Amino acid sequence: MYSQSDDRPLRCEMVEARFTDLLGRVKAMALPLSAPSDDPARIAEDPAVAAGITVDGSSVAGYASVENSDVHVAPDPKTVFLLPYHPGRAAVHCDLEVRGPGGEYAPFPLSPRGRLKAVLAEHLSEGQRIEIKPELEFYLLSPEGKPADAAKYLDVYPQDELPQHMDRLYSTLKEMNIPVERVHHENGPGQVEAELDFAPILSQADHLFAAKAAVRAIAHQAGLRASFLPKPFAGIAGSGMHIHLRMFEGERNLFGERPGQLSELAGRFAAGLLAHASALTAVCNPSVNSYKRLVPGQEAPVYICWGERNRSALLRVPLFTEVNRADLEFRSPDATANFYLALAALVSAGMDGVRKKLPVPELRNENVYALSPAELERLDISPLPGNLGEALDALERDEVVMGALGEQVAERFLELHRASWDEYLHQAVTDWEMETYDGI
Repeated sequence: MYSQSDDRPLRCEMVEARFTDLLGRVKAMALPLSAPSDDPARIAEDPAVAAGITVDGSSVAGYASVENSDVHVAPDPKTVFLLPYHPGRAAVHCDLEVRGPGGEYAPFPLSPRGRLKAVLAEHLSEGQRIEIKPELEFYLLSPEGKPADAAKYLDVYPQDELPQHMDRLYSTLKEMNIPVERVHHENGPGQVEAELDFAPILSQADHLFAAKAAVRAIAHQAGLRASFLPKPFAGIAGSGMHIHLRMFEGERNLFGERPGQLSELAGRFAAGLLAHASALTAVCNPSVNSYKRLVPGQEAPVYICWGERNRSALLRVPLFTEVNRADLEFRSPDATANFYLALAALVSAGMDGVRKKLPVPELRNENVYALSPAELERLDISPLPGNLGEALDALERDEVVMGALGEQVAERFLELHRASWDEYLHQAVTDWEMETYDGI
């Protein structure tokens, strides 16, 4: 399905200085290294990495205006990694800066990575960290846009025609120092999931952007196309990105009280996630297409509640028999999100529950999809926003999640996504409309 030359150069001559726009698209400027190397530690010390580069922010979605457009891309040398799928290149994740009147650099207020760093600094004490484990789902498609095989969940060859491709993806992510646990076939034809093991939240956000780019590159080299659309096809499984969260102080998991029992702090964190769930949806599911996945009956959350091992709930408590393995699984996000912003919003929402000591809602362990409207009302279970417009309205009303984005990011975020929603409502003409109404 793909070919790869073994004649790869041993040394990298270029390093990609990577950052994201507000929509979550990866951008990069390739910087020539002064001393080619295949050692990430030596690349991190190269003058090109130390110097960074200034780019035109007015050409990046959501960033600077033309009259004040210079944005400095400042590599984080601790994040250098090689690109196995692009021999001769490395990459590095970057922060964004602006030059002050005296020539000094200051953080760029619209930087998504900067927002996540600011939120972590605000909410975590010294010695504390939040770790996440994301489950990244996507479809592999033919050049014609059809699923790359006809297999379903955990099928094997010959039904599953993608083992070689998934093996290559796994080994590539390992080479990139991304903590991938496994890559396997998901429920839809051509659908794949890459599960990453727990890692500190900022590093994991970097890993997610690197993994998404690698998935696309490896698919392209195989003559395929990778789609992260939450619902690329009607009637079959959508692609989400469940996020497991846990909080440590030193080596102690603060979410575990005893085997199988969450701590009070974890309950308060869960209460914060649920209290701000509607606003979180705008940041974790920021595409029009996201809301075609968030429908009943396909293991995608629809109602704001939590439960133990309950896949119909928005927030799930997976079974754990060791205290240090306690975690919460937030099930609504998808990979159209800007990972830095989505994670900043989740941390702020959870920690708001901890700070305010919000009451912990009752666990729901029944199939919530099967409850009648009257039962949902009696149990005080509300639905998630039904479309992007509703989610953006909820975001604008939520001071905590807006605060996580920061005033300037929140303003641009709403502007960009309201424009998408307005275009979809008033300009986009879909195949469904043509099929339904053309003959009337």
